[in-house]
Amino acid sequence: MEKNLIFSSRLEDFAKIFLATFLVFFFMMMTDVMTSTAFLLVTIYFLDGGHVYSTLLEVLGDPEEVRKKYVWIVLLGSFFLNFFVHLIFTDYFFYYIFYFTIYHNMRQGLGVTFLYRIGEKRAVFVVKWGYYFLTMLPFILFHMKPQMTEGKLGEAIIKPIDLYQVFSAQSLESAFKAGVILYIVGAVLIGAYLIYKKNARGFLSMLFFMAVYAYAFLISTNEMKSYALLIFSHAIPYYFLMEKRLGVTHKLNFMQRYAWLFLLVIFAIGGVIDYYQTDIVDLMEPFDSLAWALLTTPLISHFIYDAIIWKRGNERFHAFVTHT
Repeated sequence: MEKNLIFSSRLEDFAKIFLATFLVFFFMMMTDVMTSTAFLLVTIYFLDGGHVYSTLLEVLGDPEEVRKKYVWIVLLGSFFLNFFVHLIFTDYFFYYIFYFTIYHNMRQGLGVTFLYRIGEKRAVFVVKWGYYFLTMLPFILFHMKPQMTEGKLGEAIIKPIDLYQVFSAQSLESAFKAGVILYIVGAVLIGAYLIYKKNARGFLSMLFFMAVYAYAFLISTNEMKSYALLIFSHAIPYYFLMEKRLGVTHKLNFMQRYAWLFLLVIFAIGGVIDYYQTDIVDLMEPFDSLAWALLTTPLISHFIYDAIIWKRGNERFHAFVTHT
């Protein structure tokens, strides 16, 4: 991998990591996205529902990887975890899914930032915790905002714990304003420090994900727009990162050659499953905990697999990084 790049050129990096998010942002600003059924289907099912299945091409679709113990431990562990969480804490199950999803989303942005800092050992602490500050604080403050409009779907997509049932609106509003001031000051200090130390590799990536989280959780009043921005900034880069990884490390030659096609197919299959998940749960109504455990196992295992296969010590990750 060329210094400061994930792909072969700055233009390719911009196109594969950042462009889709900019395009969807301007699209949402210029049109009434709530009236576009096609946009909603692509965002919610093909990208969000579909991309979580793409990790399975790496861990279950590779004859070498599938024999490793961690693959089955994670898969079975995710299923039983989901089953017991839904069975015992039914009312909190989707909070569990939501917060786990947001954390995973944050982690990917940090991973992309560190990909741009390969070989740079200075200021690791500042970059890591500065990134979490820039993304996590907007999400925390989001709980203190009034409820968003729900958009076309007629049900909440983004499901935070409702602090308005615990604290007064006035106290939450004051905390929100103080938090925003802290956020702005912190962002300026982090940026100034990295620039002053001439250690700004990956800083544009940090700014990008900071902007996504700031808009989605601090500025936007429309839940669907926030959701779409989070999904496009996550799933599109993930597609291209997985395309490169499969092309470099997969043990099946046809998978290496046609990784792009297999990814599109698995996105589509995952999207169809996600589209019909409520119907599947209805069919299994007496066993709804079992149904939700099965349907969310690909999601939770995707989160855990990613934490393993994109880890610095992972042999295939090393091959991904060193490939130009």
